[in-house]
Amino acid sequence: MAVKHFDTLIVGSGFASTFFLHEYLKWAPESERVVVLERGLINSATPGKNYAEAKGMPFHKTMINLNPSKVWVQRLGFGGGTCWTGNSPRMHPNDFRTASLYGRGDDWPFQYSELEPYYCDAEDLMGISGGESAVFPRSRPYPLPPHRLNGLDREFAKKYPGLHFAMPCARPSAPGSGRAVCCSNGVCESCPVAAKFQVDFHMRAVYADPRVTLITEANVVQLDIQNGQVVGALYESGGEEHRVTCDLAAVGAHGIMSPFILLKSGLTDPALGRYLNEQIAISVDVLLDGVKNYDGSTITTGYGAMKLDGEFRRDHPGFLVENWNLPWLRAERGRWQERGYFKLVFEELPQERNYVAISDVDPSKPAVNYVDNSDYGKTAFAMADSFVAELLSGMPVESYKVEVPETLDGEAHIQGTTRMGADPATSVVDANQIHHKVRNLLCLGSGVFTTCPAANPTLTLSALSLRAARKLKGQASPV
Repeated sequence: MAVKHFDTLIVGSGFASTFFLHEYLKWAPESERVVVLERGLINSATPGKNYAEAKGMPFHKTMINLNPSKVWVQRLGFGGGTCWTGNSPRMHPNDFRTASLYGRGDDWPFQYSELEPYYCDAEDLMGISGGESAVFPRSRPYPLPPHRLNGLDREFAKKYPGLHFAMPCARPSAPGSGRAVCCSNGVCESCPVAAKFQVDFHMRAVYADPRVTLITEANVVQLDIQNGQVVGALYESGGEEHRVTCDLAAVGAHGIMSPFILLKSGLTDPALGRYLNEQIAISVDVLLDGVKNYDGSTITTGYGAMKLDGEFRRDHPGFLVENWNLPWLRAERGRWQERGYFKLVFEELPQERNYVAISDVDPSKPAVNYVDNSDYGKTAFAMADSFVAELLSGMPVESYKVEVPETLDGEAHIQGTTRMGADPATSVVDANQIHHKVRNLLCLGSGVFTTCPAANPTLTLSALSLRAARKLKGQASPV
């Protein structure tokens, strides 16, 4: 078996790995040699229906789910295979210190101000559309203006000035990103104009760099770790085993496959694979009174921060309001648009009992056991009716229906299994995403999240990857 040597090995090609590689190459010499091992295929279909139908390997075929009431929405493919719609809010500044402020969860190893310039860089790369808000302090403006709010958004904004605004998103509101403007057809998974930012469409130049070798259909079996250092990796492709050697390794194969690969590699950190988490949500279907809705300019138009942060987080989780602009029409003639739909997306407390392990039945697959939501998270469901009643009080609403999930539904955001922290007993990597013991190994992606904030994770994990690459290369924070 011929063995090739590379300076750097990266596992996975999703947002976390690609943003890391993008930044890493800025500071790497021309002689650098990087190999990226991607289990999935490059989707060669054009934007639209054919693209969505060809979007990666169904994830359920690659794992053993020990709790079938918990569904994991993922696919494997070049550029990441998630059901990414492009919503890109930041974490709230206080999400980084919930233990200190509210006695819940753990503090992150750094605060919002440390990540803020990397948020800006990630937003610039994605061409985020958004507006100014005092909720999220910024050092630079968004690259594109905010999307147009819909009718229900405007009612929320009237009742909650400064706390309800356009959802930051990677769907262009105007020319300027180099991509088409969002056509607001509501089928983001099969966007017919490739407006939504995607790694597989819009960051292919990173993989065209002559220093980079991309190998698809490469199933990484394990890393070769000797004397506390990664020296290579074993992977399967075309029915054969292959091996590469390396000086540095970064694993960004998302929050289930990354810990599985590390466990298969012989790592035994107490927190490795533990604290598996994602947000929980409830949905609200609203019949409006005289308000015409669905006139926004993208699929998800509004972001509500009314109950995102506050002392109440000691007792129940904070949540964001995610207002949708899909035309679920009303039945009465002449009142088709007098309807709305929004979600309350809640933070969760990571639980050690929810985990990823090596399957006893089939060791080639991870066993995933999400036992249950936390008691803290469950208060969201118990208090759902009161939350919604308060939100809608005094607004032009005829009636509404609150839909609480009957199973362990989530938001398709896999987090927490290679978490950051200072204590190796409760975390896997340090503040720079470097493994506590194997110091030439980085973990990338939302698996490193210390907590489970209400925000969609993609922007944060991308900013973290930019930061990890800069820190690794000894570079100062961006200005």
